[in-house]
Amino acid sequence: MLVFWDIDGTLLTTGRAGIYAWQDALRDVSGANADLESFDTAGHPDYGIARRLLVEHGGMPDPAASAVRELVERYEHHLPDALPRRAGRVLPNVRQILEGLSREPGARCLLLTGNTSRGARAKLEHYRLAEFFSDGAFSDGVGDRIAIARAALARVSRAEVAAAAGSVFVVGDTPHDVRCGQAIGARTVAVATGDYEADRLQAAGAWRTLPQLPPVTEFLAMLGDRELATDV
Repeated sequence: MLVFWDIDGTLLTTGRAGIYAWQDALRDVSGANADLESFDTAGHPDYGIARRLLVEHGGMPDPAASAVRELVERYEHHLPDALPRRAGRVLPNVRQILEGLSREPGARCLLLTGNTSRGARAKLEHYRLAEFFSDGAFSDGVGDRIAIARAALARVSRAEVAAAAGSVFVVGDTPHDVRCGQAIGARTVAVATGDYEADRLQAAGAWRTLPQLPPVTEFLAMLGDRELATDV
C-alpha cells in the first residue's frame, strides 16, 4: 500500500501562519509591504505562489526565475519563526492513522505536497509529524502540482508500485490533490478540513470524500477494501 499525503489542510493546519513568512519574504525581496491575509494559497505549490506574489504584489510583471527562487528561499528562512505566531494544530485522527500505517505490513507513506522540502520539514517538525515521512515530492523549483505528483510516484520503485497495485492512494483537501491522484492513477481520499467543501471535492472526482479523517481502524479498513480499489 502506498499512501501519498498532502500537508496543509490534510495533516495539519498552521492557522495560515505561513502568510507571515511570505509577507516578510516579499518585503525582503521587493520592498513591498503587502497584507496577504486574503491571498489564496490552498493547494498551490510554493514556487507558483512566489511567482504570483511577485506579479501581483511585488511590482514584477514577468519575474525572473532567480527572483522567484530568492523569494522562496526567504520564505523558507522566515517560516520556522512564523509558525508559532498562529494557533495551528495536527488535524483529528492524523497521528493515530500515521502510527497505524507505520505498523501495517507493506504500507509506505510519502509526501506529495506543494511545499518545498525545507518548508515541509519545518511544518512537520513543528507539529511533530516528521518521524512518519522520510521521502516524497515537493515544489523544489517546480510550480506544477501534476509534475510534483509524477515525481512522487517516480520516488517509488517499479516493484513497489506493482506490489501496491490496487492500493495507491492520495490523501488531500483540495481539487488540486484530486487531480494529482488522477494523474498518477491513484485513488484520492479528499477531506473537507481545508478551504474546500465536500461537494466541491466530490465534484472534482475524489474516490472518497470525508468531513475529516476517520478513526484509524475505519481509515485502514477503507484503504484495504480490495474490491473497490482493483482498477487503479
